[in-house]
Amino acid sequence: MTHPPTPLLPVRVPLPGRALRLWLKLEALGPFGSIKARTAEALLDALEEAGRLRPGDRVVESTSGNLGIALAGLCAARGYRCTLVVEPSTPRASVTLMTEYGADVVTVPELPSGRTLDARLEAVRDILRQDDTAVWTDQYESSANPRVHTTRTAVELARDAPSRGFDAVAVAVSTGGTLAGVADYFRAHRPSTRIIAVDAVGSAALGGTPVHRPDKLAGFGSGRASRFVERRHWDRLVRIRDLDAVAACARIRERTGLSLGGSAGASVLATVMDAARRPGTADAACVCPDGGDKYPQLTGVVTRNPEGVTAEVAAALDALGHARCDEYAHPRTPPVTEGVAKP
Repeated sequence: MTHPPTPLLPVRVPLPGRALRLWLKLEALGPFGSIKARTAEALLDALEEAGRLRPGDRVVESTSGNLGIALAGLCAARGYRCTLVVEPSTPRASVTLMTEYGADVVTVPELPSGRTLDARLEAVRDILRQDDTAVWTDQYESSANPRVHTTRTAVELARDAPSRGFDAVAVAVSTGGTLAGVADYFRAHRPSTRIIAVDAVGSAALGGTPVHRPDKLAGFGSGRASRFVERRHWDRLVRIRDLDAVAACARIRERTGLSLGGSAGASVLATVMDAARRPGTADAACVCPDGGDKYPQLTGVVTRNPEGVTAEVAAALDALGHARCDEYAHPRTPPVTEGVAKP
């Protein structure tokens, strides 16, 4: 599979005395509906090139949803069996897609204090011990994960940027592979671009102790620290509550007709908050890993502020409530014709 470039959708967000042009990189319009198709392809390619994965082997991975869908589809195409370990909060629509592609799905029980990921990883190790044909793609530590975002995702972003480039690029974290990969490219080739790391409140991905997240969004944050991200990879870290990310998705959907996944909503919200503090920010990009259609938390949400919202978040949500699709699009960016409607 050759992963085609995904489009950038410019959205204009009004801020006091100016407007921010927010460029949304829509990975939902790529293969298997998410950015994890890039990661899955890279993980499998790396194992094949190293001679560690052969026809008839069983690919095993722990997943919150998107990577599992992509791995299941690619394994079916390449002739591998596939076993995916999920948790109860994994969207049912995602699990259905995994099984439709022929994967075996193992669900571990939910554990308190954000430790369910540990249970998923232990289940993976059990499978590896019991089946000598099982091969772990290991999205958490394989260097192929960040590398594909350095060589492909970030290259597309920089190529399709407006002529003056991006003032900032925001990336939400789960394993941290996308953030590390994108940051490495921009540090080397566009060092004036600020990198905004976006993590969930209660996540341990970028430090801290994981806690129970009753409104947890799949694919946003993690119960363990990222093995890829280092402090040099970001200029600002913004932690977003799950409920506030949901509210941001609702604002974008209402104003543009575009359905974003929760981690994308978090990145959009964090970028608007950051730009409000920095008057020089005119163009900023957000990597949007997937769409919101398969997430129950993101359907039927009314556009009101969640309980306990801070003044800074409320101001950013209000700005998003006045956003509109921008008429300008870069000539090398394919037009977005599905799932987007001007208000």
